[in-house]
Amino acid sequence: MSVERKYERDIDLLLAEEFSVNPSFARWFRSKTKFSHSTAEVESVFVSKSDNTGESDLVIVFAGGDKKFAILIEDKIDAPVQPDQAQRYRLRADKEIAKGAWSDYVIVLCAPRYYVEHCVQARLFDQSVHYEDIGAWLKEADQSARGQYRANFILTSASRRSNTWSRIQDDDTDQFWSSAYDLGSRKFPDLEMKPLALTKGSKWITLRPRDLPTQPKHVYISLKADRGFVDLTFANTLLPSFDDAVRALLAREMTVHQTGASVAIRLKVEGFVVAEGVTSALPKIEATFAASRRLIAFYRANRAELDAAAKQATPMAPLVNKGN
Repeated sequence: MSVERKYERDIDLLLAEEFSVNPSFARWFRSKTKFSHSTAEVESVFVSKSDNTGESDLVIVFAGGDKKFAILIEDKIDAPVQPDQAQRYRLRADKEIAKGAWSDYVIVLCAPRYYVEHCVQARLFDQSVHYEDIGAWLKEADQSARGQYRANFILTSASRRSNTWSRIQDDDTDQFWSSAYDLGSRKFPDLEMKPLALTKGSKWITLRPRDLPTQPKHVYISLKADRGFVDLTFANTLLPSFDDAVRALLAREMTVHQTGASVAIRLKVEGFVVAEGVTSALPKIEATFAASRRLIAFYRANRAELDAAAKQATPMAPLVNKGN
């Protein structure tokens, strides 16, 4: 089996499973941190744990005796470290200390060796663990086919070439989204749907009617079909001050999230994928387009306030989207 492109979310879930079911791996990883002399074991594992400062890819809580500490992990493959990303990890960890969730922590960057060595901001994390070292440990520790597959998955994630996106034409994908677009054009003409450059199994698409701005902020709808998210997205924006400024405008079902270098006002819908077929997915597609229309109408009705909030929440330096 070959996975053409690996995403940081894939690594998050693979590592979360290892921490959850493989005590030997958890002890080895712990030994790479300042907690190397501890005998604590994993108590709980959190994936995508978030608050109004952003999101931690992985939070691993260890407990032993009367002591409890956390290892917070940021996974990177090729996306840049965001400004203040390490500091926002510390803000979240310090909040948990204040609540009594744990008494100490370490912030770890997990990434390919090349990435760590060439990323200036990598030094802002407490320490780093390389994918090459994780893969080598897994390859040695588990000689089964499953173990070797997981080891190779991590090891090939460290190869920059393995993460080069290329378009793969696929008739099923093209037919699925063509039917979806026919529905959208007929029932939701205000979405102003445009032809897409699709690749096999495409799950995310972007919608941007002409009146949504591209300057000074790029504002658009990101339809994340497989996750069941419809996001009104403001590029190059940080969450905390934006959330504070817009909270009173939001309908009850709307939530605000940091999505890489952007902020999104989100509506949740029932997710769908190309593989289930357009006939089965059609009601979900229609509900997703309806949610997209609702978010666009929300932006138009509150344009001045939302644009002002996004401008106020611009970081000191430009960001590059990781996507979530």
